[in-house]
Amino acid sequence: MMQGDSYNLGIKILNNAGNPVAPEDIRDVEITIGQIRKTYSNAELTFSEGLWMFPVSQKDSFGVWPGAVKAQVRVAWANGVVEGKPLYGIRNMESISKEVL
Repeated sequence: MMQGDSYNLGIKILNNAGNPVAPEDIRDVEITIGQIRKTYSNAELTFSEGLWMFPVSQKDSFGVWPGAVKAQVRVAWANGVVEGKPLYGIRNMESISKEVL
Protein backbone atom coordinates (compact mmCIF):
# COMPACT_ATOMS: atom_id res chain seq x y z
CA MET A 1 0.00 0.00 0.00
CA MET A 2 1.14 3.59 -0.54
CA GLN A 3 0.32 6.65 1.50
CA GLY A 4 -2.79 8.18 -0.06
CA ASP A 5 -4.24 4.87 -1.27
CA SER A 6 -7.93 4.19 -0.66
CA TYR A 7 -9.41 0.70 -1.07
CA ASN A 8 -10.48 -2.44 0.78
CA LEU A 9 -7.75 -4.79 1.96
CA GLY A 10 -8.99 -8.40 1.89
CA ILE A 11 -7.71 -10.34 4.90
CA LYS A 12 -8.21 -14.10 5.25
CA ILE A 13 -8.65 -15.29 8.83
CA LEU A 14 -8.42 -19.05 9.33
CA ASN A 15 -9.36 -21.11 12.39
CA ASN A 16 -7.12 -23.86 13.82
CA ALA A 17 -8.63 -26.37 11.36
CA GLY A 18 -7.61 -24.13 8.44
CA ASN A 19 -11.16 -23.06 7.59
CA PRO A 20 -12.13 -19.42 6.98
CA VAL A 21 -13.59 -17.65 10.01
CA ALA A 22 -17.06 -16.35 9.11
CA PRO A 23 -19.43 -13.94 10.90
CA GLU A 24 -21.55 -16.81 12.28
CA ASP A 25 -18.44 -18.13 14.12
CA ILE A 26 -17.63 -14.96 16.03
CA ARG A 27 -18.92 -12.28 18.36
CA ASP A 28 -16.47 -9.70 16.95
CA VAL A 29 -13.33 -9.29 14.84
CA GLU A 30 -10.85 -6.46 15.32
CA ILE A 31 -8.13 -5.68 12.79
CA THR A 32 -5.46 -3.10 13.55
CA ILE A 33 -2.98 -1.89 10.93
CA GLY A 34 -0.58 0.71 12.29
CA GLN A 35 -2.84 3.16 14.13
CA ILE A 36 -5.95 2.19 12.10
CA ARG A 37 -8.34 0.03 14.12
CA LYS A 38 -11.62 -1.34 12.75
CA THR A 39 -14.13 -3.84 14.09
CA TYR A 40 -16.96 -5.96 12.79
CA SER A 41 -19.29 -4.98 15.66
CA ASN A 42 -18.96 -1.31 14.65
CA ALA A 43 -19.83 -2.26 11.02
CA GLU A 44 -16.38 -1.09 9.87
CA LEU A 45 -15.36 -4.55 8.63
CA THR A 46 -17.39 -6.62 6.21
CA PHE A 47 -17.12 -10.26 5.14
CA SER A 48 -17.17 -11.25 1.48
CA GLU A 49 -16.19 -14.49 -0.26
CA GLY A 50 -14.10 -15.75 2.64
CA LEU A 51 -12.27 -12.46 3.24
CA TRP A 52 -12.64 -9.80 5.90
CA MET A 53 -12.67 -6.47 4.09
CA PHE A 54 -10.70 -3.71 5.84
CA PRO A 55 -11.48 -0.33 4.25
CA VAL A 56 -8.58 2.11 4.06
CA SER A 57 -9.29 5.76 3.28
CA GLN A 58 -6.73 8.20 1.91
CA LYS A 59 -6.66 9.88 5.33
CA ASP A 60 -6.03 6.48 6.96
CA SER A 61 -3.12 5.56 4.69
CA PHE A 62 -1.52 9.01 4.99
CA GLY A 63 -1.52 8.47 8.76
CA VAL A 64 0.58 5.29 8.55
CA TRP A 65 4.37 5.67 8.64
CA PRO A 66 6.25 4.34 5.62
CA GLY A 67 7.88 0.94 5.95
CA ALA A 68 6.85 -2.33 7.55
CA VAL A 69 3.64 -1.78 9.46
CA LYS A 70 2.70 -3.57 12.67
CA ALA A 71 -0.66 -5.26 12.26
CA GLN A 72 -2.80 -7.76 14.12
CA VAL A 73 -6.15 -9.49 14.12
CA ARG A 74 -8.16 -10.35 17.23
CA VAL A 75 -11.17 -12.64 17.17
CA ALA A 76 -13.82 -12.73 19.89
CA TRP A 77 -15.38 -16.14 19.35
CA ALA A 78 -19.06 -16.82 19.97
CA ASN A 79 -18.12 -18.83 23.09
CA GLY A 80 -16.38 -15.80 24.67
CA VAL A 81 -12.76 -16.82 23.99
CA VAL A 82 -10.63 -14.02 22.51
CA GLU A 83 -7.52 -14.81 20.44
CA GLY A 84 -5.06 -12.53 18.68
CA LYS A 85 -2.44 -13.10 16.00
CA PRO A 86 0.01 -10.80 14.21
CA LEU A 87 -0.45 -10.02 10.52
CA TYR A 88 2.72 -10.04 8.45
CA GLY A 89 3.69 -8.61 5.09
CA ILE A 90 1.97 -5.23 5.31
CA ARG A 91 4.18 -2.42 4.03
CA ASN A 92 3.33 1.21 3.44
CA MET A 93 5.34 3.18 0.87
CA GLU A 94 5.82 6.90 1.21
CA SER A 95 3.95 9.06 -1.30
CA ILE A 96 5.63 12.09 -2.84
CA SER A 97 2.28 13.87 -2.96
CA LYS A 98 0.52 14.42 0.35
CA GLU A 99 -2.78 15.60 -1.18
CA VAL A 100 -6.09 13.83 -0.69
CA LEU A 101 -7.65 13.42 -4.14
